[in-house]
Amino acid sequence: MSVATQIATGLGRIEPGLLQASFDAFPDCLLLVENERVLLANPACTELLRYQGPGNLVGQPVWAVFPPNRFCHDLFAGQTRCCEHPACEQVVRRADGDEVRVEVRCSNFQHGIRPLVLVVLRERTGAELRRTVRDSELRFRAMFESAALGISICHLDGHMLECNPAVSRMLGYSREELVGMHPRELHPGDFERDEILIAELMCGARHSFELDKRFRRKDGSYLWGHLTVSTVRAADHQPKFLIAMLEDTTARRRVEEQLREAEKMEVIGRLAGGVAHDFNNLLTGILLYCDLLSSAMEPGDRLRQHVEEVRIAGEQGAALTQQLLAIARKQVPQPRPILVNEVVASTENLLRRLVGEQIELVTVLGAGLGKVLADQAQLRQVLLNLVLNARDAMSHGGRITVRTQATDLPGDSQPAVSVTVEDNGCGMDASTRARLFEPFFTTKQPGHGTGLGLATVRRIVDEAHGVIQVQSEPGCGTRIEVFLPLVQAATQPTAPRLSLRTGETILLVDDHASARNSMQRILHNAGYRVLPASSGKRALKIFAEQPAEVDLLVADWMMPGMNGRELADKLRQQKPALRVLLISGYHNGQTESAAPSAQLIRKPFSGTALIERIREVLDSKGDLPC
Repeated sequence: MSVATQIATGLGRIEPGLLQASFDAFPDCLLLVENERVLLANPACTELLRYQGPGNLVGQPVWAVFPPNRFCHDLFAGQTRCCEHPACEQVVRRADGDEVRVEVRCSNFQHGIRPLVLVVLRERTGAELRRTVRDSELRFRAMFESAALGISICHLDGHMLECNPAVSRMLGYSREELVGMHPRELHPGDFERDEILIAELMCGARHSFELDKRFRRKDGSYLWGHLTVSTVRAADHQPKFLIAMLEDTTARRRVEEQLREAEKMEVIGRLAGGVAHDFNNLLTGILLYCDLLSSAMEPGDRLRQHVEEVRIAGEQGAALTQQLLAIARKQVPQPRPILVNEVVASTENLLRRLVGEQIELVTVLGAGLGKVLADQAQLRQVLLNLVLNARDAMSHGGRITVRTQATDLPGDSQPAVSVTVEDNGCGMDASTRARLFEPFFTTKQPGHGTGLGLATVRRIVDEAHGVIQVQSEPGCGTRIEVFLPLVQAATQPTAPRLSLRTGETILLVDDHASARNSMQRILHNAGYRVLPASSGKRALKIFAEQPAEVDLLVADWMMPGMNGRELADKLRQQKPALRVLLISGYHNGQTESAAPSAQLIRKPFSGTALIERIREVLDSKGDLPC
């Protein structure tokens, strides 16, 4: 039973003289505290604290003995129970002002309605103090050595006095190399701010400061770290030395940069999605009207060249839009078994116009190549981006070679087709090659490149389950090879034979007047009867008047009020066999999987591509549900 319990239970039945004698004879120092004042003190306590007698100590505020810390304040004020530790160390103040380190045991109890605290003090002997100091040093050294944070003890001028192994691991220096080193050597050219903050520490204007800084390792590489510096002061409050703690934030910073990049890509995606639909409508009108103009001109008409220049500008605008959509994963893919040689051959004239006269473009097409499963427009975009990058690497002219051949996927025996674009331009060093496919990375001058071209290439090739290999050295040109796996023969569908018959009725729905009018004229010239509508609501009214006559619905996927998908569903409730072709340049991606590629045509397109796709849908066998 504790002394406090004995006192609490015995006050009512033990003779007062016997209780006082026991209290006075107790060998350790006893203090009984009530309302933050000393109620009783035994002779051992007055001797330890150097008071003339217990009477001189009784009535004194407890703060004359104990340091005014928060724990002691709450304990003696009756706001908390004693801690769970059997003993703790405190420095108590003697009557003459000296201080002594003691072991403290305390217990609070109730006597009636009076809250009391019994405190037992025992002076630590020299051996005990030495053992305590030794144990404390061992504990500190263990924490110091094993801490995951880098901890340095520095002189007031900044030179390092001691550091733990974590600092050595982070910076690559040994402890012996770090001791005596000044922070200027670890982050050169970036110490002015530190000097201002350290000066504020010295004058007491702040207790600590934190900085995110870049530190140079011994091998020359860099580490990002979160630095916290604080001052250790003596009893007279004068600064003695600095404590610096360093946390390696390189990985976290990399994740943050990736997050910012992802957020930037999301913004780009939203921006691209917001403008792509309207922009593709404009480009569709431009390209289709170019077709109409070209078809109305004589072969030798001097204005034909102007029309072709307009077409080239429109195709370049379409390529830029597709780059944004591909980077943001907002593009509607149409993977189909295609021949790579046909894509290269159909793009060759455009490539020659784009590279200019001072650059020679050579195409070498392999024979007997199988088909690959890819989006034809995207594959054309891959070829366009690779050739334009090769052109930009040859400011004084040169040669670009585009080669196709049968091969195998690198590291695999799967048959494939490779498309190689090779130039004899300036080439690239290792650091440029490492960042070649990063979005927004470009070595071109401002205004001469978006940094999206090769990132788009990587995205398209990855989605086609292909591989890209790059070979380049400064001054030795660049060779970029794209490998695409072949489609197995059993999975290659037979290409439908397109009939030449026309005369069917097409319900054409598009909210953009230029795109709708240009498509209407193209289809009318091709021999189709066209019923134009500017909205889904208007299309329902037209269809209700003559449902049996409509053979095909051609509708823009994205329209206000009712989109093309919703319109198709409503019309098929009335005519289940109705054929549907959706026009899509961009949509939110949530319904992308619901539309088979055979029923989609992506804006912008040429008049020939539109007529071919319509004929394909009309001639297909069986139902093609949306």
